Amino acid sequence: MDRWFILQFLRHLDSTEYTGFITQNLTIDELKKGFSETSVEFLNKKVPLWRELRPILDHAKISRKMITNKKGVIVQGPEITSMIFGEAIEYFLRAFYNFYAQDELIQKGYKTWSSITNYYSSFFGIHSLLRLQGRTITRIWRPYGKQFHVLPYDFADHKYVICTNGVHGKSSHKASWSIYYDVYDGFVYPKNLNFESVYKKKYVGTVEEEMDFRNKVNYEPYQGYEEIDDPSQITSLIDEYINKEFVEKDTEILSSLTTDPYYKYYARSVLRIIFSYELLNELAEETREIAFCFNQKGKTLKKFSEEVKPSTDDKMICQRLLVLFGLKD
Repeated sequence: MDRWFILQFLRHLDSTEYTGFITQNLTIDELKKGFSETSVEFLNKKVPLWRELRPILDHAKISRKMITNKKGVIVQGPEITSMIFGEAIEYFLRAFYNFYAQDELIQKGYKTWSSITNYYSSFFGIHSLLRLQGRTITRIWRPYGKQFHVLPYDFADHKYVICTNGVHGKSSHKASWSIYYDVYDGFVYPKNLNFESVYKKKYVGTVEEEMDFRNKVNYEPYQGYEEIDDPSQITSLIDEYINKEFVEKDTEILSSLTTDPYYKYYARSVLRIIFSYELLNELAEETREIAFCFNQKGKTLKKFSEEVKPSTDDKMICQRLLVLFGLKD
């Protein structure tokens, strides 16, 4: 792609200079201001942030070993913000697609496979939401495994810290969940308080419980796969899922289900999708370019939903999502 942008390395900085930013959340007004200069060129050309950060750091003779919990670096450029926003849309789409995949699985009785796929819907959802706070977790020197935390230092001026705080010594999943809850725990979204049930720590047992559930049913012997051991459960499992009705007040109903013993992880994943959509839609209103791009992605989702043909029951969440996003005629 044409390197029209001005991404630049600024300087090294001690952790004492950015400690207060590691889990800081940005307000809606701050997000609107920072994302107002977003270009969708990177999204359209599928350019990830790590690919553009690496040559800048290499040119400045910054190696992966020089970035630690105690020493970070600061970079600047509006294209960083653009790439982060593009990735927020990309992960929103992935969350959406995975939710419809798990929806199809559970309606066929594949409960365990559905649970795992639903986990990835939530996982991609939190990655979209992390980027909608101007931050990301990424491996810059791929294929090397070291993870880095890119976080806003001066979001309005497109300055970002690259460090390992919050990710060092953690798996990519564990780091993602803990940073997500640390950042969003103090976030306020007065337009719809129902979303708080999927980002405030007080509403979950532990911030890693969804990851732990995925690990248990997917990897531990004799956990999960009850539908194979006892096929007679399948009908009741399907009924318990499809009998949940969503008409009007969708987010209120979903919020109430986020602690339901059976349905809670399904409710959380779809509520995060709606939350991500709401934020993206609100931020897209800031520029005509973003609004047009987001509208085009909506057409992609509409075509996808027409091809996969989810349940036609208007009261099911798979149909209500299409209504909420304006994807149903």
